[in-house]
Amino acid sequence: MLTDYPGGEHRYIDTLVEIRTLTGEWILIHIEFQSTRRGGFPRRMFRYFSQLRLRRDIPIWQIVVYMPGSSGGVGFESYTEALFGETFLPFRYWCVSLADLDAATYQATTNPVAYGLGPLMNRGAISNPRLKAICLNGIATSNITQAQAALLAYFVETYLPLTEAEQEEFEGLIQREEVKVMQFITSWEIKARREVLLSLLGEKFGTVPPPISQQVQTIKSANELDRLLRQLIHANSIVEMGLDGKKE
Repeated sequence: MLTDYPGGEHRYIDTLVEIRTLTGEWILIHIEFQSTRRGGFPRRMFRYFSQLRLRRDIPIWQIVVYMPGSSGGVGFESYTEALFGETFLPFRYWCVSLADLDAATYQATTNPVAYGLGPLMNRGAISNPRLKAICLNGIATSNITQAQAALLAYFVETYLPLTEAEQEEFEGLIQREEVKVMQFITSWEIKARREVLLSLLGEKFGTVPPPISQQVQTIKSANELDRLLRQLIHANSIVEMGLDGKKE
C-alpha cells in the first residue's frame, strides 16, 4: 500500500481479510501486530483505514495486537485531529494486549486460537511445562485442520521455549493419560511445516508459482522451514525470502 500516492512510502498491511457476517454484510478485518506502542502508530492506522475505505467502500474492523508487554488488556486506541480548539476527527480502533489477558480464562473456552496465543498471555502461577502441555493438548483436540494445528503449535513452540529441566517435566506431563497431545504436533512433522508455509505465502503474496511450491515441497530441513516461516513475517516478496524456484 502506498501511503501517499504516487510517491509515498510503500507499507505492507500485516493481515487483511474480507468476510461476510452472519447478517450478510461484507466487511474488512484489518489486524496489525506490534511489539511496542509507538507515538505515530494511531495516525498510521487512520491512514490505513482511509485508503482501504476509499478503495473498497465497505466497513472496516481494525485491531492492533500487542505481542509482549503490558498495554491495557482489551480496549480502544484513538487518533484525533483538532483545529481552533475543536475536534473534527475522532477515530478509534480495537487494541488487544495479550500480556494482560488471563491465560486460564481463555483456555477454558473452546477457541483453539486461545491455546496458540496462550504463551503470550498472563499465565499466573502456571508453570511453563504445564502451560505448554495445556496449549498443545487444546490444539490437538480442537476440530481444525492439520495445517491450522501446526500453525498454532508453531506459536507455542516459538514463544514458550523450555529449559532442559522444564522439557523433562513437559515430556512427563504429555505421557499422562489426561494430556493427549497428538504426535504430529510434538514432533513437528515436516509435511505440516511445508503446508503452513505454502498457505501463508499464498495469503501474503497471492498465488504461489508452481516452481516455488515445488521448491518448498523439497525442503527437508525443519530448521530451514522454521527460518522461512519467521522471515515471512517481515518479507516484502517471495524473492526476498530466497525462494527462486530451484529445488533444494
